[in-house]
Amino acid sequence: VRLTPAGRAVAEESRAVVEGLDRLLRVADSHAGAMTGRLRIGSLGAEAAMPHAGAVLARLRDQHPHLEVEVRNLGFIQQFDSLAGGEVDAAFLRGPLPSGFQSLQLATESRVVCLAADDPLAGEETLTLAQLEDRMVVDMPREVPRTWWDHLTVNPRPDGTPVRYGPVVRDTEAMVLAVLQKRAITFLPASARRLYPRPGLVYVDVPELGESVSFLAWLPANRDLPAVRALRAAARSTQQPEH
Repeated sequence: VRLTPAGRAVAEESRAVVEGLDRLLRVADSHAGAMTGRLRIGSLGAEAAMPHAGAVLARLRDQHPHLEVEVRNLGFIQQFDSLAGGEVDAAFLRGPLPSGFQSLQLATESRVVCLAADDPLAGEETLTLAQLEDRMVVDMPREVPRTWWDHLTVNPRPDGTPVRYGPVVRDTEAMVLAVLQKRAITFLPASARRLYPRPGLVYVDVPELGESVSFLAWLPANRDLPAVRALRAAARSTQQPEH
């Protein structure tokens, strides 16, 4: 089968039209800020399911529908190492953050103590740290930065008393299970009431614990990668100024 002279002429023109359309789409995409590729976002436990993280991800999808976004669940051990080691490009984390990360504060909320439902203190509306001083607290694996967990468990307590640590847990599910088994208590953001409701568990406010702060974090070296820059822009448009 051979093209006729007319067919050859049409084929030439068609090739030019296709190439021109391709150039047109590339120019239009560049001016519209369209982006393709892949972005890996880490999430400490259920952080990506929180309303503030959901708003950021929704804005990112709206602005860059062709960007492939993968959310990876991170345990306590992996949360900082995955970001520092480049396994994820950015992460939704809870403070305090180690030095070396840049971040954008997304939200704050109060903190609570998680108790077994038959604990004598479970019926109280609020508790003090002094009332909990004889309770054992779940501990973190040695790979988790000690300063992070000491801060979250208020160790030592305001009067200088050290916290009594108990069973070691690697994720939030193991944490609440340890409380259900009456092996220890733990402290969590107030959103745990919604995210980790369990028969036999009670969450009680402890004002002295202060606030839990949610961050979007990234490495300085990744700050201006196109996908990370797009994520930062989406977060800035929904939340507070970065610091």
